Amino acid sequence: MKRRIANTEAVKRSVERSTKASAQLERRNVPAGFVRSERVERFLLERRQRG
Repeated sequence: MKRRIANTEAVKRSVERSTKASAQLERRNVPAGFVRSERVERFLLERRQRG
């Protein structure tokens, strides 16, 4: 039987739903309209550049 590759968009949607559901279970939701502080943005930028 030939192996079938899943639709990339379907996989992406599934991952997004799963991540959102997991965050809700762990009470890690971010309120709509939330804006990170400058300090946090710099911290995250530095982490992305290192890794």
